[in-house]
Formats: sequence, C-alpha cells, structure tokens
Amino acid sequence: MQARTILALTLVVMLAGVGLMPLSAAEWVIKPVLFALIVWEGWRQDRRLCLRCGALRRDSARDWHWQDEHWQTQQPLYWLPGAVLLVMKNRQGRITRFWLMQDNMQPAEWRALRACCFRDRQRAR
Repeated sequence: MQARTILALTLVVMLAGVGLMPLSAAEWVIKPVLFALIVWEGWRQDRRLCLRCGALRRDSARDWHWQDEHWQTQQPLYWLPGAVLLVMKNRQGRITRFWLMQDNMQPAEWRALRACCFRDRQRAR
C-alpha cells in the first residue's frame, strides 16, 4: 500500500475516534481543536510525502541522482535487515535523509542494491 493511502486511513480512524469520544457538555469545545490539529498534521505529513517523490538512481559508489539533482553520500550506509539509511548532500549543500525500505522495492531490486553497495564496500577496504 502506498504511504499516502496509509496516511489517509490513519487520519480517518483518528478523526472517527475523536468524533466518537465521550465528553461532557463542558468539554465539547476540545473536539474542534483536536479535529483541527489532526487535519493540520495530516496536511503537513502529506506535504512531506509529496516532496519525497521521484526515482532514486545510483550512479557510482557515492553518487546518486534524484529529482534532477546529483547527490553524494555523506556517511557510510547504515544497513538494517529490511532497511538502509542514506544520508545525501546536493551541490547546494542541502542534506536529506532517506530510509530505503525493503518492502517498497521489488525483491530483485533490493538484492541488487545490497549487492552493489556491499561490493563497493569490499573494494574500498
């Protein structure tokens, strides 16, 4: 499932929970505030997700290409069993961090990424 779909479902469940929350007559004022906070946070997260769209391509051991810009890794890749943290810096000095997740990639793509990254690490030693 895509991240935006999961975000939308989470927001719907949260809004329903707030709507069904039993409150006394004096506390009813809190519901509109909670609704507004949930909608605002959902909008903010959706905006962040939209900024992170696009194909990520590896050009060499340290060079990556994303959103029509060239990026270089700033630290060694941090590998977990199902994810890798990629910290990159573009030519303008902007740093971004990506968690590349195994479940968002085809199995062959994940294996190829791991193989080429570990192969490059072996060559560097």
